[in-house]
Amino acid sequence: MNADDAILELGKLVESPSADEIGGDFNLALGALLIASTDDSNVDIDGVMGNLDRMASAASSRIPDDGNELQQLNAVTDLLFGVIGLSGNRDDYYDPRNSYLNQVMERRLGIPITLSLLCMEVGRRAGVPILGIGMPGHFLIRHRDEPGFFVDSFNGGLLLSQDECGALLREAAGDAVRLESHHLNPVTSREMLARILRNLKAIYWDREDFDRCITTIGALMAVLPDRPEEQRDRGVVHLKAGNRRESAEDFAAYLAVAPDAEDAETVRNALSRLRSSQP
Repeated sequence: MNADDAILELGKLVESPSADEIGGDFNLALGALLIASTDDSNVDIDGVMGNLDRMASAASSRIPDDGNELQQLNAVTDLLFGVIGLSGNRDDYYDPRNSYLNQVMERRLGIPITLSLLCMEVGRRAGVPILGIGMPGHFLIRHRDEPGFFVDSFNGGLLLSQDECGALLREAAGDAVRLESHHLNPVTSREMLARILRNLKAIYWDREDFDRCITTIGALMAVLPDRPEEQRDRGVVHLKAGNRRESAEDFAAYLAVAPDAEDAETVRNALSRLRSSQP
């Protein structure tokens, strides 16, 4: 599947109402694999799905018949981190492979959000409802029916209390940041996919890998079709890459839907310069 087809399929996938539900029956793994397919046309989606099914079967066998919520959650995390050996990539946190689910499973290395997503998808298949928690700076998970404890997938499935989450937030975002209740709110599947793509967008921007950055923003536009600023940003990257015609098209499309944006005048000036320089 080429990048354009993957983005098209991603856009169709997030049209499902479950993309905007908390704990809905959305196929996050497929969304993550479509993201990976924007960079690698050879991603074996069916093969990865089969591996997830086998992991879920193994996790199910570890749950006691009368297991409570934490025992259910532990069955998933113990399998993934204790048996399979998944871990957070501390040596190269910003390696883009950490954001591609197939690579995470193959290399057994990831970042908080992709490791959390893997727990959620194995749990969903095993009948263990796991929610993603979009804490700033560090993604967490928890069992849907146990709101008092959280799991840090990046640190080997470490179980955390709310106070410990606060300490983790200060470590990630600075001592001046204090944990507020909304920091531990569950997020939707759409928000998770967007967060993965924003991570990749930032990585490729910093590396000046403009072609991959443009593709990633295209995927982000498919996931967040109501965010015109992504089209503006793609126009900026096109300009950096020397794609003046594509940059002008993106700036014009941005102004058409956000004519009163705070930066509209700046974008209009940039668009005017681009048009005046075209033959």
